[in-house]
Amino acid sequence: MIPNPHESLVDVSNQLFELIVDELEVNTAYVARRDDNVMTVLNSHNKTEEIVPSDVVVNYEDSNCKLVLENPDQVRSVSNLFTDVETKDRTVTEQFQVKAFLGVSLHRKNGKPFGTLCVMDRNEKAFSKEQVEFMKMVAGVLSYMIELDEAYEDMKLLSAPIIPVSNQLAVLALQGNINEKRELMIIEETLTYVAREKVQYIAIDLSQMNRTDQSFINLLERLVNALKLMGVQVMLSGVPISLAEHSYINNRLFELEVGYVQNLSDAFSNLGYELKKTIH
Repeated sequence: MIPNPHESLVDVSNQLFELIVDELEVNTAYVARRDDNVMTVLNSHNKTEEIVPSDVVVNYEDSNCKLVLENPDQVRSVSNLFTDVETKDRTVTEQFQVKAFLGVSLHRKNGKPFGTLCVMDRNEKAFSKEQVEFMKMVAGVLSYMIELDEAYEDMKLLSAPIIPVSNQLAVLALQGNINEKRELMIIEETLTYVAREKVQYIAIDLSQMNRTDQSFINLLERLVNALKLMGVQVMLSGVPISLAEHSYINNRLFELEVGYVQNLSDAFSNLGYELKKTIH
């Protein structure tokens, strides 16, 4: 089973969902995370009727969460989704068959949006100012849980995950969130390891990267340039689609002048290594 990187968020939201649906007199409450072009429901609670199951994925452009995250106030309330100008023609409105919607944004520690906390109901409903403030308060608690979860993940991945393959070849498996402190540690530990072990080839695996923002590409650029100065041949494997789709990042990657392969197996093959299955 893949460990849940948002365990605290899920646990605490489970405790708060019943309070939310009772306080706002609605059927459904859920937490959704934005993943590139989609919104993924991480956890949900349906009081009497299942409207939103956990793990459902909705296209971001068609989601009600988009209205929340792109609203200057980071809040969106709709008494009837079937009559509102912005929502009546959306596929998601027809899909869930609900009228009342209220959503507030959830944020990471750095202030960047994480996703939304939302409620829904079959019946038309105008949410009061007090109910909106209540949702904001709960969102503040859940945002703190997101910070704790991400801090815990960063602690588990604090050091550079270097995997020795042979005397000359190593793999650097980048994953997790990259902040300035961790960026410096990854560069320092990787260069120290390469120099100490006299590594000639290094494959940097990006397949588990969940964030590909400016800080990530800066890290990659600094690390690759330093390794090349040390005479190390660098290959990148498992470049995420979310990264390849951005033309700016694509151009920055092209300027690195390194080899690109689909996975680590291909990287090893290109360097003359063969993966063999061991039978015990």
